[in-house]
Amino acid sequence: MAHRTDSGSRRDTPSAAPEKLPLGQIILLAALTAVLPASIDGLSPALPAIAAALDTRAAHVPAAISAFVISFAIAQLLGGMLADALGRRPVVLAGLAIYVLASVLALFATSFPLLLAARALQGLGAAAAVLLARTIVRDQLPREAAGRALAQIGIFFSCTPIIAPLISGVLVSVGGWRAPLLAMAVLGVVIGAASLLRLPETLARDKRLPFDGPGLLGSFARLSRSPALLAYVLANAFAYSGILLFSAAAPQVMIDHMGLGALDYALLFALSTMGFMAGNAASFRLVRRQGVDGTLRIGVPFQLAGPIAMLVATQLWPNAWAALIVPQILYTFGWGIVQPQAQAGALSTHPESIGQASALLGFVQLAIAAIIVAVFSRLTGGTSLALALGMAFCGAGALLCGWLLVGRR
Repeated sequence: MAHRTDSGSRRDTPSAAPEKLPLGQIILLAALTAVLPASIDGLSPALPAIAAALDTRAAHVPAAISAFVISFAIAQLLGGMLADALGRRPVVLAGLAIYVLASVLALFATSFPLLLAARALQGLGAAAAVLLARTIVRDQLPREAAGRALAQIGIFFSCTPIIAPLISGVLVSVGGWRAPLLAMAVLGVVIGAASLLRLPETLARDKRLPFDGPGLLGSFARLSRSPALLAYVLANAFAYSGILLFSAAAPQVMIDHMGLGALDYALLFALSTMGFMAGNAASFRLVRRQGVDGTLRIGVPFQLAGPIAMLVATQLWPNAWAALIVPQILYTFGWGIVQPQAQAGALSTHPESIGQASALLGFVQLAIAAIIVAVFSRLTGGTSLALALGMAFCGAGALLCGWLLVGRR
C-alpha cells in the first residue's frame, strides 16, 4: 500500500484542511497513544511482586515507573526533531520496534537494575508512538478540530487505563510479575503491524526540516520563552502528574497497608480511571461551545476537588479503599477534560514547529511528573495521607496554571 508519491498525495498534505479524521485513523492513533498508559498502569499491579521477587525495598520499586517516564520524556526531545527531518511514519515504526525489544529484555531481567535499564529503553521506544500520534493529528487539522479529534482519540483509548490494570492483575495472579511485560511485547507487535499497514505519512517532503542539533537547541530555547506555549505545557504537566503519582504510589498504600490482593487492587484501580472516559466525552462536547481555553478551565477545578475530597475521606476512613478511589475518579474526570485541550492549545501556538512543540509538551509533562513521583517515593512512607497531599499539590498546580496563565497572552 503506497502512502505517498514524489509529488505528494491528498493523504499527506490535503489542499484544504479537513474538519475530522477517518475513523480508522482515529482508532490507530488511539492505539499508539495507549502505549503510555498500558506501559505504566499495566505494571502498577506488579510492583509489590517485583519488590519481593527481585529483593528490592517496596519504597524503591516505583523507580520501575520513573525510569520509563524519564527516558520517555527525554526521548521526545530528539523524537520531535527526527520526525520533522525524516517524517512521522518511520520514526513511529522504529520506536515501536525498540519498544518490543525492550519489553523482551525486561521480561528476562534477573535483577532490579537490569529491569530499570530495560524499562528506560522501553520508554525510549514508546515516546515516538505517543509523541507523534498527537503531532499527526495537528498536521492534518486546524486548532478547534484538532481539539475535538484528540478528545475523540481519548474516548477510544480511555479504556486502556481501565483494561490494562485489570489484565495485569490477572496476569500477575496467574503468571507472576513477568507476565505483564510479555503482554506489553505482544501489544507492541500488534500496534507495529497495524502502523506498518495503515499509518499515513502526514509531513510532506518539502516541509521537512534538516536534522540540526544546534538548531534544535536554539528552537527549544525559543519555544521555552513562549508564555502562550508554556501556559499549556505547565497546566498539562501538573494535571498529568497526579495520574502518574497515583499509579506509582497507590499499590503500596492499597496492597501493602490496606492488605488488598493484586487482583483486587487492579479492579479498584481500573474503577478509578473511569472518570477519564467520561471526561473525554465531556471535553469533546464542551469544546464546541467553550473553545479550547474555556474547556480546559472547566476541567482543572475537578483536579483539585478530587484530592481535597481524598484528604478528608482518608482521615475519616483511613482503611477504606473508597476514600482513595472515589476522589480519584473526580481527578481522572478532570484529566479527561483537560488533556486534549491542553495538547491542542499547545500545538496551535507555533504551527511552524508542531513537532518540536509536541516534544517540549511531552518532555515537560513527564519530567515534572517523574520528579514528583521520585520525591514522593523518597520522602514519604507510602501512607494514604501522603498520597492525598501529593495529589493536592498536582491539582493546585494545574488549577493555577489553567486559570492564571492559559489564554493570558
